Amino acid sequence: MNQEKYSRYQFLKSIGFKGSALMAILAACTRKEDAILEPLIVNKNGQQVTSLDSTKASQVATSTGSTSGSTSGSTSGSTSGGSTATAGTTVGKITTDELNAIKSYVLKLDLTSSTASALKTAGGYIISSGTVVACVSVGEYVAAKNLCSHEPKQRIIFNRTEYYCTDHGARFSLAGQGLNSLGSRGLTVYKTANDGKTLVIFA
Repeated sequence: MNQEKYSRYQFLKSIGFKGSALMAILAACTRKEDAILEPLIVNKNGQQVTSLDSTKASQVATSTGSTSGSTSGSTSGSTSGGSTATAGTTVGKITTDELNAIKSYVLKLDLTSSTASALKTAGGYIISSGTVVACVSVGEYVAAKNLCSHEPKQRIIFNRTEYYCTDHGARFSLAGQGLNSLGSRGLTVYKTANDGKTLVIFA
């Protein structure tokens, strides 16, 4: 009998898990060698930590492993009106007047509403109007189209430092570049700007 070796991801897919059920299982029992998803544990101060009972700053987790470096070049400082930012960048916090000057936007979110509560924590994300919006750090947001370029399915989620398709495992950097062969066609990413209360996602 020929025994093939499968990764945990391949095994779970082969027995019928897919979509959010697959991601829930992977998130609950990940190992670094799986290279699909790293668990996110946040302490009471909102810092990423290495274990559930860790509240000390000395045990704050660092972003290393298979997804390190994917945020390189994905953020820039505040710019006037946000108009000089390049595609997929985080403009950051700007004045309300500058924010209101952005007329052609993909999505506008009220950061104080309960629907945007996941965006108050680093690593949190929401999917709204075909767009994945995520908080990379307090006050800094990224956004991408929720449509995978591997197969046109709306299965893109945010995974700590990258975008991930739950259907086949395509991975994309925050700048939209493919991180594996399934993501080689890239991902449409948007610019973001906020005034602390309102977040605007625009092209």
